[in-house]
Amino acid sequence: MLLPFLIFWVLIFLGREELELRGIAIAVAVWLGLLVGFMVAGISPYLFVSAQAVLDVVLLLTIFGSDIKIR
Repeated sequence: MLLPFLIFWVLIFLGREELELRGIAIAVAVWLGLLVGFMVAGISPYLFVSAQAVLDVVLLLTIFGSDIKIR
């Protein structure tokens, strides 16, 4: 459960120049919204981890764009 959390903050750090302050604020606000929403709704934390993994993928594609080679 800890891996998507760590990847999120590593991506924020690596993409700080690409995202700039506005992008970082939006990503953190979305993450906090997911966290609060899942807590208020009483949804399983395991589903939060999967939602956070999707957010990580979106950040990865935003930061690195087409530089990712998938074989």
